[in-house]
Amino acid sequence: MPVCLGSPRQRAVLALLLVNRGRVVSVDGLIEHLWQGRPPEKAAASLHVYVSNLRRALEPGRAPRTPAGVLVSAPPGYAVRLPEDAVDAWRFEASVQQARTAPQAEARRLLEEALEWWNGAAYGEWADEEWAEAEVARLGELHLVARELAITATLATGAPREAVPAAEALVREHPLREEGWRLLTLALWASGRRADAVAELRRAAGVMADELGLGLGDALAELERAVLAGRTEVLHAAVPAVRAVPAMPAVPGQVVPLPEAGDTAGAPWPAGELFVGRDDELRTLDEAARDARRGGGVVLVTGEAGAGKSALLGRYQRRLREQGWTVVVGRCPEFDGAPSAWAWVEALGALARRTPPTDPDALGALLQEAGYGEAEESREEGRGGVPAGFPGRGDRASVGRFRLHQAFSTWLREAAADAPLAVVVDDLHRADGETLALLERTAELVGSPVLAIAAYRPADAADRLTGTLAELAHRSPCRLALGGLPLPGVDTLVRAVCGERVDPATVSALAERTGGNPFYVRESARLLASEGALVAVSEVPQGVRDVLRRRLRQLPAGALAVLQLASVVGRETEIGVLVEAADPARHDEHTVLDAVEAAVVAGLLTEPAPGVVRFAHALVRDTLYTDLVGVRRARLHARLAEVLRRRRPDDLAALAHHYARAVSARTASLAVEYSLGAADLAERRYAHDTAVQLLTQAIESFALIPAAEDDAMTNARAGQLVALLGRLLRAEIRAGSIVAARHTRQRALEAAEGVGYDELAAAALGAWIGPGPALSGPRGLADPAAVDPFVDRLIARADLDPAVLGLLPPTPTDDWNRDEKGDAAAVRHDAARVEGDTESTGVEDDTAVGALAEMARRLAVARAVGDPLLLSSALTVASVVTPERVPDRRASLAAELRVLGYAHDLPANNWVREHTGAMAAGARNDVAQVRRHTGEGRSIAERHRLVEAEAVNLSTLAMLAHVEGRFAESEARYTEVRDRLRAHGSPYGDFVHVLGLTTVRLGQGRPRESELLLRTLPPESTPTAELALGVVLARQGARDRAYTFGRRIPIAVPVVPDHLYGIALSLRAELAFLLGDMTAAVELIPLLLPLRTQLAGAASVSFATRPFAHSLGELNRLLGDEAEALREFARAEDVARRWGSRHMVDAARAAADDRSVRK
Repeated sequence: MPVCLGSPRQRAVLALLLVNRGRVVSVDGLIEHLWQGRPPEKAAASLHVYVSNLRRALEPGRAPRTPAGVLVSAPPGYAVRLPEDAVDAWRFEASVQQARTAPQAEARRLLEEALEWWNGAAYGEWADEEWAEAEVARLGELHLVARELAITATLATGAPREAVPAAEALVREHPLREEGWRLLTLALWASGRRADAVAELRRAAGVMADELGLGLGDALAELERAVLAGRTEVLHAAVPAVRAVPAMPAVPGQVVPLPEAGDTAGAPWPAGELFVGRDDELRTLDEAARDARRGGGVVLVTGEAGAGKSALLGRYQRRLREQGWTVVVGRCPEFDGAPSAWAWVEALGALARRTPPTDPDALGALLQEAGYGEAEESREEGRGGVPAGFPGRGDRASVGRFRLHQAFSTWLREAAADAPLAVVVDDLHRADGETLALLERTAELVGSPVLAIAAYRPADAADRLTGTLAELAHRSPCRLALGGLPLPGVDTLVRAVCGERVDPATVSALAERTGGNPFYVRESARLLASEGALVAVSEVPQGVRDVLRRRLRQLPAGALAVLQLASVVGRETEIGVLVEAADPARHDEHTVLDAVEAAVVAGLLTEPAPGVVRFAHALVRDTLYTDLVGVRRARLHARLAEVLRRRRPDDLAALAHHYARAVSARTASLAVEYSLGAADLAERRYAHDTAVQLLTQAIESFALIPAAEDDAMTNARAGQLVALLGRLLRAEIRAGSIVAARHTRQRALEAAEGVGYDELAAAALGAWIGPGPALSGPRGLADPAAVDPFVDRLIARADLDPAVLGLLPPTPTDDWNRDEKGDAAAVRHDAARVEGDTESTGVEDDTAVGALAEMARRLAVARAVGDPLLLSSALTVASVVTPERVPDRRASLAAELRVLGYAHDLPANNWVREHTGAMAAGARNDVAQVRRHTGEGRSIAERHRLVEAEAVNLSTLAMLAHVEGRFAESEARYTEVRDRLRAHGSPYGDFVHVLGLTTVRLGQGRPRESELLLRTLPPESTPTAELALGVVLARQGARDRAYTFGRRIPIAVPVVPDHLYGIALSLRAELAFLLGDMTAAVELIPLLLPLRTQLAGAASVSFATRPFAHSLGELNRLLGDEAEALREFARAEDVARRWGSRHMVDAARAAADDRSVRK
């Protein structure tokens, strides 16, 4: 259908863009060519009108606000995007190219059809314009080549007589083209006109001599000799007598050249698509892909902002797809307010469309883009005296995570069975915890052709990424660190942006100032193109943000405000959102669209999809956003929040982000509501670190909600705050931030205490009751100075509900050290409910008996309440009280934990079960079972990201290395434990590290180094650390100072019955021997006798010193019973041998031979 293209100059705009064959033509270039170097004052505005008119003519059915699909905006100007067959010139060239490789019959058809399209000179209306000359000449040459190829094909299909007229016309019109004479000669010879053929050759020789003073070229001279000699093989090579032959030159070895579609002078290359300077990196990535086909692999790409990581990954993705890979891509959002685990939601959504998962229910949280149902734990009514609405329940967050990870791994393996699978995660430095966990799972798919590819900025990497990188290091990943482009690459990029060659001195200066960073080079080149070399080189700001600010100032009036609004939305936004959220007093729809258009043309925005714009780079968005003053930024957030609430009410993360940053009392309640909803979604995706951020945001917003004049910090408001703090505390524990969790619980206690509401205080104390290492000691998270007064007051209340009592942590003044509820026999009876028959256990220490009774009370309360989480917590605590005693009884605890876990879907219990099994095996000297349970427990901890649990398992491996004499490995393991716990905010890292290294170095006879280590701990460290320091001093002969420790911390009973019971007992016994304290020896021997067949500390599976029998041997020797001492040393040697500990065997033998006694 004919289309009216308007005035000549308007038609020239389209012609100029067509001449450039899809390449971008800058605005400046268009103006220069259209007005031949003399543009009017309003040239840019006129050009914009021409473009708008042409778009309406070319796409009359295009909907408003949708991006143009034919005449598109592309930095730094415009381009046409059309298929080849939409433009005659392009279609003609495509047919000629196709004919060169087609069979000759098909080639003849293609060429004859294409030549029929040709009517006059190419671009005849503008053939004399400077901007069209090169393309007109190229197309004219292509037309001649097409005629020559058509004659060649006619000859090759056995129709020489038909070829003669076409060849004669070609020679007549272009007598200086030798190819025409050659084809005419062949046509005449094949037609039986050999004499005419010779005559035409001689006429050609005359023309060449008269016009050029030259003889015939080599091809014609050879053909002349063949005709005269009658060498028909030369003729038959070009004109087969019977059958058509595949396409080939008329003379063997001769190829008819086609002119290349080269650059038009002054026309910029498509800089946004240009990819330069990374050939070596692509070769390395190709090798990684080849290796991954045989069993998977990992690729890590690093570089600063703008280094080209995303561009490299984009090019690599295309190469992988061409090689038959399935490629899915997820990007960690480069702005706040995005849903948790978004990279995987994005990547798995694409994979699901290609290979649906077999277990979509388990993957549900990752296969939905948004949504928030009511989280069970946050919507439950109170129970047993806990205030309604307070989520004082245990940890259900691990429920389903194991199944999700299993389903995820199975799905990826199944997808890779059809075709190798590449999973790309970009901007990994912005990843939340669950995104990283799933990347680790991907890397673990050894044996399947799954390639995990990630890119990140090392300088911006969060602490949580460090742990993931350590895990990925086990897979020996392919690492690519992107530096700056080499000088030739900078030159190519600058020329692409500027549209012309730039002098070497300018390129060198830009390369030096930008460090070769591709984004910085591009932005500086744009500055060069618009303001010249003097500004770009002499005055170019050192920072890329300053370059961007200079370019932003070049935008039309009003465009900057629209871009600032877009920066508040994030990296990408819908144009409709900008239209609705723009200030109506300054912007209507047309001005917003004009601003977007100007930014796209300037290369600051791109259009990735209809109705969507995206900042060309995160630095563009960041520059705009950080330059906004606080008040204006808050107002824009508030305006956007209202728009999004109408348009996307289920986009919880974005709504929470914008309402919270509006910092307004008017919208604070909405900020709390949406932050809690987004936190629910984050927890369902197991992104606990993201949940912590969202819950912290909710609490900050809650503080902005005005309190009623008569309701300031009443029970209701305090209850709401404590409920929020309780949710935050649990999220912090799940994320491994124990120090932060303690601080949060203290805040909850203070809020409850402020209104004198005891039940609320109990709820705050019991905000976390789930199983796991946070409760590996009986005191759990308790901070004694802060917690004990509350607990004592609550226990004293006779009317407090038993369920509330069940939430409380034990205190030193609780049943552990007193037996107010009955005589010693009754206490022993209660203890037997946990540990079995006390007569058979040898339990004589009232402190230990009281602790066991307290655990029995807690178990009874938990069973009476009927809460599986409360029971799970009680079982966990019971399992670690005096772990050395009656190890076989712990099997029943482990069995009950297993049943409870399966019955109520509490997979965290599985780790506690394995840990309990390892402790029992340690008490039985069953090294193989210790290893087995530790391995199983570590697998569970890794799957569920139980940071402290994994640290406990690593401590076990460190202990085993120490016992077996691999001292360097043991120290390295304890150091790894410290580093991991530190990274997650746990307060225990330094203590574990120091005590672990102390046990190792004492075993090596290096007490001096141990003293220096122990003195790094704060004075308030545990009594166990001070006992260790006393032993270290005594071993060095400093008995006076060691005796001071013995007086300050009584060498004899009581011993705290926690997981350090065995270590503390062993250290007390050694200190008593070294100081010659016979009274302490008498009191300690009864405690040691029931444990004489164990390795001290092994039942804790974290630390070990030496067999308890070794301590008994020393104490008996101190008391003068040498025969018993020797029997105990022999027993110690046997225990050490069962553990495979050569150095402990040697120590026991040496002690037996050493008859000295310290008194």
